[in-house]
Amino acid sequence: MRKIKIIALATMLIVFAGVMVMINSCTKNHIDEGIQKSLIDEESQAITAHILAFKEKMKIYRENPGLKTEEKYTADSAMLELESLLNFNFCYANIETDKKEFVTTEITMPLDALNEIGDSTLSQLYYEKLIDSIQEQMLRVNYPNMKLLLVDLKQTGTDSNGDAIISIGSLIGNEGSIIAVTQEDGWWYGYLGGTCEHIYQGELDAAIILEWDIKFLHCPAPPPNMMRRYTIIHTEGPLTPNLPEYRIPNDPLDNYMDYRVYYATTAVGPITDDTKCISNDMEMPFYFGHYNDFINEFELLYQLEFVDCMIQGYIHDDQSYIQHKYTIFLGEVWLIPISWVIEDIMTYNN
Repeated sequence: MRKIKIIALATMLIVFAGVMVMINSCTKNHIDEGIQKSLIDEESQAITAHILAFKEKMKIYRENPGLKTEEKYTADSAMLELESLLNFNFCYANIETDKKEFVTTEITMPLDALNEIGDSTLSQLYYEKLIDSIQEQMLRVNYPNMKLLLVDLKQTGTDSNGDAIISIGSLIGNEGSIIAVTQEDGWWYGYLGGTCEHIYQGELDAAIILEWDIKFLHCPAPPPNMMRRYTIIHTEGPLTPNLPEYRIPNDPLDNYMDYRVYYATTAVGPITDDTKCISNDMEMPFYFGHYNDFINEFELLYQLEFVDCMIQGYIHDDQSYIQHKYTIFLGEVWLIPISWVIEDIMTYNN
């Protein structure tokens, strides 16, 4: 958990007030003073202005690396700034995806004797190391219509020199429309399964249907010409489905709706096709209700908003159990006009 991000973001809004003046004229060119601005609340405007100010600072220091006056950041505050900027500039929201993958790599963030990093070094880290690493991650996934959905930065430790080890997590999706399916029997437990009637439907199954339904509920379409932006403050999961606290009370273990997250094991009984099949009439509503409850619980616990989720089918190597891997991304969410970031997104994806 990184609750410190919320405090840091509010504090840095004040720190960068001077830089915000430099981009004021640029910002005015993007804002329709009528309809668009009326759709953005004061908090969203403040967060957006802060990110745009930081973006301008990174441009200035990238083009003028010899500047002697610079802001200093701790590793946590630097990650907050870079993560917010990356999600603002390059990540898609409100699109349908028929598959996703969360990819991680690590880089080193150089820190000085006070365990801080300055604007000049940070600008090079952002434009060179981070973006290069994300592009390499996307090439490894290589979906036919791939889009970067979100970026999550975490400090995982320090090296022998005292520099911060940063984990770069990228959620990469393949943009694809929902496919209409009429089979009544239900869905296989995981990706590549198709329906329970063994009719292959691309990579459509229970996991991705549940994911779509949850996003439809928690991410309604934004107003025309607007889009959601976000910072990722907390990642929950993948949830461990067979935890005792996830057990359904007073229900005998029989590999049928035993836990709040889909899980079946040979320790209870053979994993047959019937076990793998998640029925539309009983099990799908059961898991959708519980998967939605998890989001509500974590939003309340961390005082954050739902950003995205990933539900994947998984079978253990020795086939002793099957389950859903359920990951929830939480953060701060706000609205901005599409025109503010579309140029950056198009440039990056080309």
